[in-house]
Amino acid sequence: MSDRCKVLVFGGTTEGRILTEHLVRMHIDHEVSVATKYGRDILKDIDEDNLLVGRKDEEEIRKVIIDGGFNLVIDATHPFATEVSRQIKSACKEQGVTYLRLLRDTGKKASCSADHHEDFSAEVDTKGTSDVVYVDDIHKAIEKLKRVSGNILLLTGSKNLAEIAGGIPDSSKRLYARVLPSEDSIRKCTDAGLSGRQIIAMQGPFSKEMNIATIREVDAKAILTKESGRTGGFDEKIEAAYSCGIKAIVIRNLESVTKDSNSYSMEEILDIIEDKPGDDLDYSHNNNNKIITLAGIGPGGSEYYTRELLKALESADIIFGAEAVLRNLDSSVTDKLKNAGIPIVKEYNGEVIYQLLTKDINGIVNNRYTNPVILFSGDISLCSGAKKATEVFEQKGYEVRRISGISSVALFANKLFLSLENVKIVSAHGRKVNVRDYVETNKETIILPSDADDARNICKGLSDLNIRIVAGCNLGCNDEKIVEIRSITNKITNDKDDIDEDKGDIDKDKLNKDDIDKMVLLCSQDDTNNNILNSIEGKTLLYVYNENADSKIYAGGICDSDIIRGKTPMTKEEIRALSIRKLSLSQDAVVYDIGAGTGSISLEAALSSPDIKVFAIEKNEEAISLLSQNKEKFHVSNMEIVKGIAPDILNDLATPTHVFIGGSSGNMRDILKLVYDKNKNARVVINTVTAESFAEVMDLLKDYPYLEPDIIQVSVTRFRKAGRYHLADALNPVYIITLCTDQDILSKR
Repeated sequence: MSDRCKVLVFGGTTEGRILTEHLVRMHIDHEVSVATKYGRDILKDIDEDNLLVGRKDEEEIRKVIIDGGFNLVIDATHPFATEVSRQIKSACKEQGVTYLRLLRDTGKKASCSADHHEDFSAEVDTKGTSDVVYVDDIHKAIEKLKRVSGNILLLTGSKNLAEIAGGIPDSSKRLYARVLPSEDSIRKCTDAGLSGRQIIAMQGPFSKEMNIATIREVDAKAILTKESGRTGGFDEKIEAAYSCGIKAIVIRNLESVTKDSNSYSMEEILDIIEDKPGDDLDYSHNNNNKIITLAGIGPGGSEYYTRELLKALESADIIFGAEAVLRNLDSSVTDKLKNAGIPIVKEYNGEVIYQLLTKDINGIVNNRYTNPVILFSGDISLCSGAKKATEVFEQKGYEVRRISGISSVALFANKLFLSLENVKIVSAHGRKVNVRDYVETNKETIILPSDADDARNICKGLSDLNIRIVAGCNLGCNDEKIVEIRSITNKITNDKDDIDEDKGDIDKDKLNKDDIDKMVLLCSQDDTNNNILNSIEGKTLLYVYNENADSKIYAGGICDSDIIRGKTPMTKEEIRALSIRKLSLSQDAVVYDIGAGTGSISLEAALSSPDIKVFAIEKNEEAISLLSQNKEKFHVSNMEIVKGIAPDILNDLATPTHVFIGGSSGNMRDILKLVYDKNKNARVVINTVTAESFAEVMDLLKDYPYLEPDIIQVSVTRFRKAGRYHLADALNPVYIITLCTDQDILSKR
């Protein structure tokens, strides 16, 4: 190999053009190979004399390397052109020539203002309401798309249309594809079952505004795109999804999934060429020692900062965090960071932060930050965004360092002198939870609401119970206050040892002086009016004491007489018990009760665990009214009433894990198809009385050979008193058919 660096670039992409411009300016001896006339056209005004045009196989690539005497080959082809890259790499290996892969800039994936500085010296707010989900391949993308309710816009071209359409329920109704205006593309659309306005044949590139217009025109709830970089309009697609507040599912650039030691950014490749020409080429500039710190700052005030946190802040070269977290950061800390020129960025999403760390605001590769720190409120181990961020950065090859903080739960318990081993902690932050069920089954509960409004609504929902409620607002901050919302005996106390087990009250004389100053004495037992509830503000935790908790026992059985029935048919108590047993509900089950009637099955399922989500599907107006009455009577907030006819009404519901069918309105075949399209492993229990209905179900099972039916027929006879005698009163025999996989039925029999 000669001492002189001679570079062969395989281009045809924007990255290849930019690299060529650098090589021309650096006066590096080079040639550029492109496959098409398009590749030639984007380079002819820059470097026409050094162009090789035409597709080449591995043997031809090897010949070009030998004839040209190249000692460095840079692969700047399209990231999804994996076969071409394989051939280039193989040819280089055989000839003993250094091979470098130029990584594509895959976009910033965040809405950043153009006026922000490259070095993040300004505070950057990268807000967005879209949920960006990354997957490694088309199969995983399809699995994600199955969970989407509503229309889907495909921005991945026509290549995999048939596979995508075949994997998504109702694709002929809710799938839209934007493809090139060619006969081949349109034919692939029609072959996939798309027609009419589902086919959008247009030539790009497309602006953010055009993408927004398309999303709104088809009423898309999600888009599917590839991480194809700026030249593929990736940024504009993601920004449009952010603007419309919809999900964006992204198939990762294969390089980001399979990156090896030969893959480099533009900046790294230029450093290699400039620093070590010829035989001394240094191609070991990889970044395998990436470190990021995720730290909890505690509830707010600097007095709750740990020494480990302060040490991390001192060594940080960039700080990230949610706006509320950064706002609560002590001014002495922020002043010190700003004086040292440390950027403070308003962002907590791991995926977005990763992009910001690897690229500056203008999208140029950026490796300058070696000690990034992401701040989270409270402790990172309790209901924290640090969980997702940890997963993101570990997948990206980072060493993740985690620093615990003091949680607001621990602080709240300390101020009320509670022993946490006696307290049930319930997170209702950002999700629907049957809080009442937890309160009724636990003497002491600490609840983490989403915000102050949510806290107020929770208090209203518990207003009929004889319980004590204390709200802790902005704990650990200057405006901290503890509000007594309800009190059993109008006394306030602050020492766990002085709590009367029968009363749940705290002796006011035991309060610390600082806590007395912060305590708002609003403690009338029946006074839960708006004045008291409006005193709840800011970040809030709720403590609930229920002295009657032990008196609530639910053993999986509601008496028929307790259910408001009217004239609507109802699954009887004995049949319910067996049917619920056959459903084998998991702790976090999603249940469809199809043909819910009075809601007896829905009630049993919802009451079995507050974490279970139940959809009671019913078409009859009278039954809908009874469902509402029973839902209110039994206080099951995790039961949702859905008016309509299955299967059509099921399309937009969450994917079921368990399904009970008590009435199908003649749609059994279509119901089962939709259920198993949504989740082929769903556990289904069917109740039927007539031999004809039983025969129909057995006939339908021919379409599902992988299912193993578990069939029983139950005859129940009750006895009623008639004078001095008790007479038999037989119920109709009922078939209970359980449909599940072979493995499932063996484990749950």
